[in-house]
Amino acid sequence: MFHDSGDDEALGRLSSLFLKNGEACTEYRIDWMRMQKRTPIIKLIGVDDRASAEALVEAKVYARIIESRPDEEGAWLASDLTGLSVLPDMADGAELGRVKSVISNPAHDILEIETEDGVKMLPLVDAFVTEVDIADGIIKITPPEGWLEL
Repeated sequence: MFHDSGDDEALGRLSSLFLKNGEACTEYRIDWMRMQKRTPIIKLIGVDDRASAEALVEAKVYARIIESRPDEEGAWLASDLTGLSVLPDMADGAELGRVKSVISNPAHDILEIETEDGVKMLPLVDAFVTEVDIADGIIKITPPEGWLEL
């Protein structure tokens, strides 16, 4: 199973996975998991031989989002950011746009922000994203010079 969540620890918090093979979606409890480099090796209860495992090769894998959510206070998932209002990091700044999506990238995630002038990209790094407040529905940014004029 390959994953692009960027959060190997989230996999360790899961107790089960849902595998969708064709129209059928079945919940499988996780017996154990270990990482081999960046690839998770997962033993599912009830998948006990090679033939059973091979039958699941093309299955789409889903997990309960509540199990994968980080435990730390103030932590968030990339999917929590979609739709949030993007504001400049100043007291009276007007809304710059809304988060359209978060693009997963090996170096860092990228915010795709829908503005009046079209879609703009901004790296999701501390240098540019100064505050994320899920409860208030806002992200405050200090974009690089010239970003607003792009």
